Amino acid sequence: MRRGAFLLALAAPLAWADASPGDFAYRAPVAADTAASHYRITLPEEVYRGATRRDLGDVRIFNAAGELVPYAFVHRDLPSTPPIRQPAKFFPLYGDAAKGLDATAIRVERNSRGTVVSVSVSERSAAKARRLLGYVIDGGDVKTSKQALLLDWGTADSFTGEARVEATDDFKSWYPVATRAPVLSLQHAGATLERSRIELSSTQARYLRLAFAGVPERFALKQIRVELRAETPVAAREWRALAGTPGKAPGEWHFDSAGHYPVDRVQVQLPQPNTVVQVQVLTRERPEDNWRGVASGIAYRIAGESGELRSPEIVVGTSLDRHWLVRVEQRGGGIGAGALGLQIGWLPQEVVFAARGAGPFTVAFGNEKEKPGALALANVLPTRPEGGALVAQPAKVGAVTGSADEPSLFGQPVRYFERLASQRDVKKWALWTALIAGVVLLGWMAFRLLGDLGKRA
Repeated sequence: MRRGAFLLALAAPLAWADASPGDFAYRAPVAADTAASHYRITLPEEVYRGATRRDLGDVRIFNAAGELVPYAFVHRDLPSTPPIRQPAKFFPLYGDAAKGLDATAIRVERNSRGTVVSVSVSERSAAKARRLLGYVIDGGDVKTSKQALLLDWGTADSFTGEARVEATDDFKSWYPVATRAPVLSLQHAGATLERSRIELSSTQARYLRLAFAGVPERFALKQIRVELRAETPVAAREWRALAGTPGKAPGEWHFDSAGHYPVDRVQVQLPQPNTVVQVQVLTRERPEDNWRGVASGIAYRIAGESGELRSPEIVVGTSLDRHWLVRVEQRGGGIGAGALGLQIGWLPQEVVFAARGAGPFTVAFGNEKEKPGALALANVLPTRPEGGALVAQPAKVGAVTGSADEPSLFGQPVRYFERLASQRDVKKWALWTALIAGVVLLGWMAFRLLGDLGKRA
């Protein structure tokens, strides 16, 4: 009884003491080649799995004496340049409207450089059935990814329609890069509303096939421009492969990242070649939360003459949620046999800290009681009086040690009760309440028994 009361009394004042590396579940040393006033480190993957806060608010930097040192997160801005838009050669395809473009054989002639010089259908159709089926587009011999088509049509009629775009490098294997993309032209009271941009699942294929539905008979394109993805320096991303488990609904696959990674890219891994599916990506933080859609796109895996073609990464903004769900469109058989895989990619967070005190320095994380302790970068890395900021020298984070095992009552009483309070575990609190009540009852019974013995004596 006295020992339990002593531990409870001891926990209260120590809970307000300054944090030390031992208060955190995980620690990693920081190694630097040169002495400097400030260092810059990149947080390893283990931080996103072991940190207890989504915002990494429980990350701390300590010196050799166990003292906290000032640190700041570095916001990573990716350079952006405007996309390149260039005119593309295109060739209209006229054929039997009843057969449609998919059932029409196309004859293509190219010169020695691969440039398309003529396109025609292999069979003639009756004049009454002859319609514009679509277009073949030569995007030019460029390796830059194509991310959109910009259309200019020559009709004044109002319409709302849809476009489908497929890609190829050899005119043998076609795969979709845009499905049911809306196109429209509306006029009212002198105002015009148009949607003539078709977003593509980024592709480097040279040739595209474009078809429409819901457009007027007199519809014809006057110009097509291809929008190329801007060539910008791409920061090195970290990637982690997640194994999926089938969900309750057909075509659903669940993934658990076991952490809070700042994911901005995902890549769907298909089990079989020659598979093309429409996918939707959703996330949530906890199993009881509702799913939230973050992206959709087309995933493919096509066997080509020059090797296997795989769909590019899908942009998801930035999501810190732990749980992921991929819904696969089941029309066409879905993914077939095998399991779906998912790779998540993120830009690792950088941290700058002041080298106050003696090294070696330590990165610590994994304490649910800690509040955010990062400062603004200007408060850690100030500007020189003569102008220009101080320079933080690069340093490396070593191997992470520690575990998230629950601390023992007698080994780490403060951390034990802190963790118990933060977890709000009803069963454990009930057991502790029953134990304390039992101890109090036994004490009261012993007190009564001693009193009765004293009276008899």
